[in-house]
Parts: sequence; structure tokens; C-alpha cells
Amino acid sequence: MAAFCIIQSVRRSVLPELIMKIRIGIIYVFIGVTIWCGLCVVYVNRGSFKQSFLKITHFRLFRVLHRWPDVTNNDATTTGRLYLIEEILRKGSKFNVSETTDASRSSMYVKRKSSYRVGDLIQIQIDLYDSQGKRKKTGGDFLRVWMEDSKNSNSVSGQVFDHNNGSYTAVVKAVWVGQGTIRAFIATRREEILYRYKIFEKYASLWITYFVFRKDKLEETNGCSIRVPADEKSGNWCNFTMENNGFPWYCLKPKNKQLTCSMWTISFSGVAIAYKLNTSEDTVARWSSKDPKPDILQSPLNVFIASEDKTSTEAFSQVACNKLPPKLTWQRKSPNGYFLHGKWHSLLCTDKLPRTINAYRQCLKGRTLWLPGDSTSTQFKTSLHSFLKFKSHSRGHEPVIDTDSGYNFSISFHAHEFPFYHGHSRCSRSTNQAEDIILDHLPNTTKDIVVLYLYIHFSFVHPDVFRQHVRRLVPSAKNLLARAPNVTLAVRGPHAFFRSERGLLSYWGLLYADIWHEEFASLQDRIVYLDFWDFSMALELDNVHPPLNTVDKMVHHMMSLLCHRK
Repeated sequence: MAAFCIIQSVRRSVLPELIMKIRIGIIYVFIGVTIWCGLCVVYVNRGSFKQSFLKITHFRLFRVLHRWPDVTNNDATTTGRLYLIEEILRKGSKFNVSETTDASRSSMYVKRKSSYRVGDLIQIQIDLYDSQGKRKKTGGDFLRVWMEDSKNSNSVSGQVFDHNNGSYTAVVKAVWVGQGTIRAFIATRREEILYRYKIFEKYASLWITYFVFRKDKLEETNGCSIRVPADEKSGNWCNFTMENNGFPWYCLKPKNKQLTCSMWTISFSGVAIAYKLNTSEDTVARWSSKDPKPDILQSPLNVFIASEDKTSTEAFSQVACNKLPPKLTWQRKSPNGYFLHGKWHSLLCTDKLPRTINAYRQCLKGRTLWLPGDSTSTQFKTSLHSFLKFKSHSRGHEPVIDTDSGYNFSISFHAHEFPFYHGHSRCSRSTNQAEDIILDHLPNTTKDIVVLYLYIHFSFVHPDVFRQHVRRLVPSAKNLLARAPNVTLAVRGPHAFFRSERGLLSYWGLLYADIWHEEFASLQDRIVYLDFWDFSMALELDNVHPPLNTVDKMVHHMMSLLCHRK
């Protein structure tokens, strides 16, 4: 009895205290788990929180977080960004050439796995070092990674994610059975990009466009810009904004009082960076025109890909390309296709359009195919003329509509509005026209195909300028789709290239693709996006102008998506 009383006493004194401690413990665990989850959210979205404090605009915030990898393997997750925004790049920027990335000292290796099957994601770690052998501590370099089997003309692009600490993670999808060689290329260094941002800030553009003012035998040539320099009086400039369809465009007034702003007749441009450079800046500026081979990382990675269920390639979609819903052409899936035995195979759809003259003619019958843009648009037009065997009257950047009267179709080119750099060619006042004007002038009954395209010439100005021009297209596109139900409207995205003379960088294509997606978000269910980024990233295109056989493949992919679309 005494023992029972002692036990009851202990229960009355200890049990409440024990229950209290358990309750407190549960509360601490709950608080700890909540804090841990919160920290995880902050970590995953650390770029987002950081930019909120920086008070940057919504579209730049999107660029920080855009395009997370489409990962299907649980063991192949990755984090990072495809590029760093301007604000991050500018932090701690300096032009010390000895501290720039050196491909010969940098390294890459395969992570986690040594063998793969079709459909697997291959993860590659890339660590960058400078010419002194020191590990890079910042990101911002634009790297390209691809896998190839040159013996069989197979290739596929990879995605590279920047961790902003000198290391990068690349993801390549195993899409064929057999051997694959993975290569990495330092396409653009952080310093190159920063240098261009500084020029945009100070001078507005890399190149200068010139207008020629003429009256009888009097002639004067003056420079033009998208903005009036801060140190110049506005009264010294002709304002051609209205003539440029509302986009800012200014040229210095002629000094000769007999010449007025209305007397400009032709335009041309320089073909190189127009500003004085110091030694280090000059070195940086020349990187983009150098031989790309030394910037391909040494010791490429060789992998073997085994078959999965006796399949020899990644499965193709059975949906015909012209029946693929437009919305799906805008999805951010990479890779969206690959080359097998030299032929492009989309992973989004199956090309069921025969590459025959008759198939193309039937597609275009009774229509005009509008291909506005720049010289890479004229490449598309030239390819079609060559294949369809009808004469072209194209002359440089001059506007033209060529008609095949026998088969009742036309192909048109028109150079887009300024900023446009005609090079040494002297072009008339009617040469340039905004692409939204083409949309506005089409009748309600049109069955035409219009391929909107802005790219190369905007790489000489800040990407915000590109956004302004893309944004202007949206109302006209909405209006056309509402009043002309039989029109076929497409946007052609940017393509990648290794190097190009005179300051061109395909790096800007990363930003431009995002801008197209953001500005056209409300129209993606009605407009087809022609995505040539992975297409061109899988190839070693030396220059901004792809070779003719590559253009032919790009044109056919375009036709397979746009022909006989309902």
C-alpha cells in the first residue's frame, strides 16, 4: 500500500512536468522545421530575394530565375542561371586581362555516373581558371556545351548553368546509342559583356549609323543615335523618331544652313566599334573576332550510351509539326531536338512535310511569305528561291517582293526599323520599315504567312532597346489575329554562332529569347515560335550568317511548322 502511494505521488508530481517538456519539445521541433523550410525557400530563390532588395524591374527579375532545367532524372538535378543579369555582372567588375578565363587551364569532368542509357541526363562539372592558374571566383562567362558523334554526323546541344562562383554545371541529354564526345567552349567572357554594357551606357551603341543630307551638289554626312548624348544640345539634332515609327532616332543637323533635316537621302554605317579604346579594352574587344579553337576546353569527355529497351534514339513525338499547338512551340524544354546523321529531328513534333518543290509550292499557293528582318532573313529568302527555282530580285537590304506568277505566290523581305546598320552599302530612305507596319497593312482576308524577326542589329545596343521594339509588335499582332482568322503568324527566335567579326556576340540571344517569351506571353496560343537556339547550339557555326546547307535545314523546319496549319 505504501509503495502504491509512492507511485501515485510520483505520477502526480512527475507526469505533468514530463508532458510539459514533451509539449515544449514539439513546439521547438515545429519552430525548427519552419525555420529550416524558410531557409530552403530563401536559398532556392536567393536570386529573387536579392533582386527585390535591389529594386530591379520585373522583367529583369524574371531573367534571374528563368529557365530552370527540365530535369527528368532524380539524380541529375541542378541549380543556377543561364546568364547573369547586368546588375550582378557589374559588381566588382575590373579589366585585368591576366585574370580572365583561360580555356587551356580550365577543366571539366562528368559527375556522378560513368555509363548512360538513352534518355539519361549527363551532368558535367566545369571549373574555370585564369591564365595564372587561379580558380575563378565569379561567374558571367557564357559557355557552350554540346555532344557530338562526328563519324555519324550526330550532335545535340547542352544547357549550362552559372553558379556565379567560377563553376558551371552543364546538362546534356543522351539521345542516341553509341559514342558521344562532349565539348565545352568559352563563347563570351564576362569582361566582354561588361565592356559592351559600359559602351551602351556611355555611347548608346557599338557602331554608328550615318545619314547623308543632300541638296543638288551640296552634301553632308552626320552620325545618328538612339539617343541625344547628354553633353550635346538637343537643338543640334534632327529628330527622326516619328519617321522611325515612334522609336527614338536622332542625327546631327547639317552644319551647312542650306541643308535641312528633311534632306536626308541615304544611310550607311561603320562596321567596327567606333570609339577609342585603351590597351586592355582593345584586347577585350578583339576576343569576339579571334579564332574560336583556343577557347574550346582541352580534353573533351568521351561517354558511351547504351540502349534502353532496344531503342537506338530518344523517342520522337508523333504529332505532325503543323498540328503542334502553338503554345507548345514556346515551351522551355532543352534540348528541343538533335541532329541524327546530319538531319534535324525535333523532339516536339514529327516533320511530315516532304522537302519537295511541289510541297513548298502547295504550301505557299495564293499567299505571300513575309520574311522581314536583316541579312539572315534574306538568307532564308535566298534559300527558298534556290530550292523553288524562281528568280530573286533582292539587292542587299533593299525591300523587295518577288512573285512566282506561274504558281501564284510571293516572298517578301523588308529591313526592320533603326537601329539598323547597313555597313558600307548605301541604302535609300525607304529601305527600313517597322515590322508592325507590315502587320497593320495586311487586309482582313489575308492568308499570308508572316515571320517576325529581330536579332542581329540589336546586339549593338542595350537589350532594353530590343525589348521596346518587341513590345511594339504585340498590339499589332493581337489586332491582326482578331481581324484576319486565316493569317499564319510566327516569331523566329535567335540562333547561336561561335564568333563573328566586329563585336557581334550570340550571347545576347539568351536575353532576347526571354524577352520574346515575356512580351508575347498573352499570344503564345496563337503564334508559332520558331526556336533555333538548340538547333544552332548543336552545330559549330563559325559566323552570324550560317552556311547555306544549314539555312536550308532551318527553312525546312520553319516550313514544316507553318505549312497547312489550321
